Amino acid sequence: MAILFSFSPWADIGNDQPAYKLARLMDKCLWFDSENGGLGIPISWAMTGQTMEAICRVDPSIAGSIRVRTLNKGVFTSWDQSEIIGSTFHAMSLVQPCLDDHYQEAYINGFVKEDIRHTNEVMWKLFERSPKGFCPSEKVFSIQSSRSAVEEGYEYCIIGGEAFGSDFHAQNNKGGVFQLENGLKVLPTVNEILPNDFHKYYKAELLIDEIINYCRRNHIGRVVLSADVDFWLEGDDWEKAVDNGFNRIKWMYLKCKERENEIKMVNTHALIESSWQQGYSGLHNLNRFYESIGIPDPYRFISSWTNSKGNLDFVDWSRSDKAAQFIKAHTDKYIRGINHQQWVDGDKLQRSKQMWLNISGTVFYDDRPQWRNFMPDCFKENLEKAWSLLNDS
Repeated sequence: MAILFSFSPWADIGNDQPAYKLARLMDKCLWFDSENGGLGIPISWAMTGQTMEAICRVDPSIAGSIRVRTLNKGVFTSWDQSEIIGSTFHAMSLVQPCLDDHYQEAYINGFVKEDIRHTNEVMWKLFERSPKGFCPSEKVFSIQSSRSAVEEGYEYCIIGGEAFGSDFHAQNNKGGVFQLENGLKVLPTVNEILPNDFHKYYKAELLIDEIINYCRRNHIGRVVLSADVDFWLEGDDWEKAVDNGFNRIKWMYLKCKERENEIKMVNTHALIESSWQQGYSGLHNLNRFYESIGIPDPYRFISSWTNSKGNLDFVDWSRSDKAAQFIKAHTDKYIRGINHQQWVDGDKLQRSKQMWLNISGTVFYDDRPQWRNFMPDCFKENLEKAWSLLNDS
């Protein structure tokens, strides 16, 4: 059986210039080889809701291309089609490490699910799509928070593979499809292979060779690769940047076509469906896997592409604590209001949450110097406005 390889670039873009470049890149990939009846390059485009709005704002034609050229939930589709993968509307985390279970559940119900629902509404309005796949910001994920994706209609989730073992251990962990008790399927990325390392993979065949050799070493038949889409949009000249990014993706796809007996480039949902196909491994239990590698509390374990050791070193604890204090105060006031213990201005309460969501993605960054104290003025200003609205409510 051929190796199934999916490519899922991630985007959280709000500014017009990068949004336009992304729209043009997507359009070229979606319509590639259409004159010969081709379905385009099967890419799983993972985007926040604000990114979806941005690309359609600067290039309205992309909405039509996505409607026509991507797979849709509940409709017969091909493994060879592109797909749109959903996320939260803002680049917010599915889980907050400074919250106990009571407030964590309130955060999931009142913040996370609402933000995911916002993305779903945007997707349907712009593209008439209800996607199957979900990709959390920064790949931050826990079993406890996974129900937010399930309850908002998603079937599978892409997460970072850093906690799933390393290369050369003859492991098949990152080639597996994992399942949770709530029904969500989970796909870990093969984090050892960075498709954006253009110095190492200066030719597409070098990347394809690396994927095939990795699979043979680790005895797996599936690979998900992911990276920020910005790497395929670099350069001030937007037309040249889009052409360069498209050519890198195109040749990656064409090299797979040349070796289709060994490797097949497909959308990420195909990897989920392959768990029912003869020749590919079936579903694995994620709880049991976590237990097998010594994770003491699988239900609350937080994984991320920056958190291979599971020790949360990447978290900005000062900001995380400030975020937790706001979430607790917002939750307490909401509960007092619905229990008629206190009069609450619901409009201001909701606006305070929306103000906090603007900075919700600035907490989970690793400790590299370039990310330390990320966007301090923006964080401070929005948090102060959020508290002001909350106090006035």
